[in-house]
Amino acid sequence: MSGDDLVNLRQYSPEADQAIFRFLDEIDDGYYEADLSGRLMFVNEAVVRLTGFSREELLDPQSNHYTNYIDAAAITRLQDVFYAASQGTSTSRTVEVMMRCRDGVTRPLEVSVSLVRDSYGQPQGIRGFVRLMTDPRVLERALRVSMQQLAMLQQVDTELNGYLDPSAILTVGLNAAMSLSRADTGFIALMESEGLRVVRSNGLGSGDHDRHLQLSEGVVGRALRTGRAQFVMDTRNDPDYVGDVPGMEANIVAPLSARDRVVGVLNLETSRASPFSHEVYEFVQLLTARLAISLDNALLMKTLQEQLTAQQKLYAQVADLEHLKTDMIRIAAHDMRSPLSVIANYITLLRADLGNSLDDAQRGYFDAISRGLDRLFRLSTDVLSLERIQEQHTRPSALVRFDQLVREVIEQYLPEAEQTHVSLKTGLIKRSVYVVGEALELSEAASNLLTNALKYTPSGGKVVVHLSIHGDRVRYEVRDTGYGIPEAEQARLFQPFYRVKTRETSNISGTGLGLHLVKKIIERHGGEVFFQSRLGEGSLFGFSLPLVQAVEQKSPTEEAIP
Repeated sequence: MSGDDLVNLRQYSPEADQAIFRFLDEIDDGYYEADLSGRLMFVNEAVVRLTGFSREELLDPQSNHYTNYIDAAAITRLQDVFYAASQGTSTSRTVEVMMRCRDGVTRPLEVSVSLVRDSYGQPQGIRGFVRLMTDPRVLERALRVSMQQLAMLQQVDTELNGYLDPSAILTVGLNAAMSLSRADTGFIALMESEGLRVVRSNGLGSGDHDRHLQLSEGVVGRALRTGRAQFVMDTRNDPDYVGDVPGMEANIVAPLSARDRVVGVLNLETSRASPFSHEVYEFVQLLTARLAISLDNALLMKTLQEQLTAQQKLYAQVADLEHLKTDMIRIAAHDMRSPLSVIANYITLLRADLGNSLDDAQRGYFDAISRGLDRLFRLSTDVLSLERIQEQHTRPSALVRFDQLVREVIEQYLPEAEQTHVSLKTGLIKRSVYVVGEALELSEAASNLLTNALKYTPSGGKVVVHLSIHGDRVRYEVRDTGYGIPEAEQARLFQPFYRVKTRETSNISGTGLGLHLVKKIIERHGGEVFFQSRLGEGSLFGFSLPLVQAVEQKSPTEEAIP
């Protein structure tokens, strides 16, 4: 701007103009002069200090219009004031505006607008003072804006936390960022093995959705490399900027970081730099922090759901295989009983026909065949018993006299104890004891424990069967002086088909289903199984069952152990 321009505007002499220049530069308030269209013709040094722009930048014919420095709302207000002044309907007025300064900070300014007339009284230009607003109104307005932003952030938080679907979170997050920043275009890209993939976009072409970005590309790449958000106030002066849409002036890029890793990036752009202030920039970073956490949680939940679905499918396949295995075992156990019976009958006939013609070795062969047949019969019996119990879905309801059932089991095994030279003793209460259950199943459970004790107790040992009452439960115990069980093997004792192998028990036959069957029976009756064992000292196995309280119980007295 030349001195002649000022003379034309104020119609002073050049010497007077220079004196006025010096005076205006020395005052504390900003002072400006503009033509009727709003182009700046003069600014004093205070305006330079307030805005951070040099006088040359403010008065550059290519950019010296006031609309380059203030937000849209202030532009509308000033246009109304300038128009009223140019029409002579208003001679002076003060307007509050938000001006984007050189450092990127948007500051509140109070601008007075006065009409300048020539010697003929015709409107010639506009002039006025510029002051930084530091009064309570500014603080009140800033507080109100902050409260609005916090309210919006809380609303966005509520919406984000209401979703576990990554797609919904991406949509809510991008829409909120676009709305709060007043950006013209934006997108969210997520990290994948190939790089970044645009998964949500707004204001871009349809072809930009699902577009892949290089990790080193543009301002986005710089944000990823540094791990910090980027604010580009003038895209023309940023060498890294790569525009998606022509005419964008400002750019904000914020990484989406959660659990110390980057999951994606948010990119916002505007064709007018004024909507992007440092306050908006900081607000976008707050938003992206919440967006990243919600998105990471949603992606984690999606991964867990996918893993759960895969595990459920695997479990279903395992269950199908288990059912197939069970069916095959059941069919085999059922169908082999007939041919086993045929074999057993013919073995008995052969042995009877041959009689005394058999030598010791041949009799040993027949004994081995008989033992094998007995083992197969026990296996089929245990498998069918287990199948029967597993198919029961209701609790048993019959009244069973349990003390009598135990005596019958003991009597059944007295011959076996005598044959193996094992002392079988009892300690049973004299009175009647009743439980609710299936007599056949309870007899099978009691027999299995007694059979095991006799089987794993060497000749000359002792087995004691004890029946007692503890509170509202009856307790059945079988204690032996047998081989005992290694501590390392005890955790698997009740698993199906599991048998403890030691040097002393390696030649003892068994199915590995007895203890598993006992556990299933007792649990179906609402009872509990227990055991104690020490290698080389013997074992105690037993179970407890609920007593029937409706049956009168007398004070317990026990038989003496013979």
